[in-house]
Amino acid sequence: MNLPERCAVLVVTCDNYKDLWQPFFTLFKRFWSDCRLPVYLITNFEQPAYENVSVIPVGNDVSWSDNIINALAHIPQDYVFMMLEDLMLVNTINNSNVEKVFMWAIENNVNYVRMNPTVRGDVPHNELVDYVSKGTVYRASVVMPLFKKEALLQLLKNGENAWEFEYYGSERADDLDGFYATKFDYFPNRNTVIKKVWEYRSAKIIEGMGVTIDYSKRRVMNRTERFIWNLKLIRTFFFGLVPSGLRRTVKEQFVGKKPSM
Repeated sequence: MNLPERCAVLVVTCDNYKDLWQPFFTLFKRFWSDCRLPVYLITNFEQPAYENVSVIPVGNDVSWSDNIINALAHIPQDYVFMMLEDLMLVNTINNSNVEKVFMWAIENNVNYVRMNPTVRGDVPHNELVDYVSKGTVYRASVVMPLFKKEALLQLLKNGENAWEFEYYGSERADDLDGFYATKFDYFPNRNTVIKKVWEYRSAKIIEGMGVTIDYSKRRVMNRTERFIWNLKLIRTFFFGLVPSGLRRTVKEQFVGKKPSM
């Protein structure tokens, strides 16, 4: 199989986050230097020049989902590995192992493989992946997923942001089969920006790697924001202890049904 003809990397972003592009690609090149896949960057109107990166300007920033829908029309590959600009790599990627999973997914015509299994599959499948059952919360997560392009287009809905897609798109994903998650984290990363500001610890880690952050474009979290964020991380930890089949119900009861930004 000629993998680059079947699969591409899609970096999902918009011009409001252009200050993250340089740190993102600096770490991408450092930690996934042997990536053979075509790389596409969604923008609105900006035309940045990064080595071996094709820019797809989609026009006005209608919504997160609209941007992806418009971009997919310009990508010939039938699978896309989705990366978000604020999820930055922090360790070396084993490209051989990644390609093994990608090739398995394509050869078996699966719809989705989450390569960073924060929410793990709940049914053992093989040595590479576990099945993600219907009804599972975040069944269609946006954190390092490989999507069959046809399936992704079925799940995307005009006007939705990323949070709405993860919630309602996961419900829509119950109509599809072939959703899996890897057993291990193939793409260690840091969630660097929360609600448009730099997460304090992530910013320090990124700077510690010698990557420059432009604080004139966005500030770092203040102490109150850091306290609230840490409480959410604790809540997420305990939520992960809930059996997978109950998580969607528990989330609705304690967090609410409507996603919030």
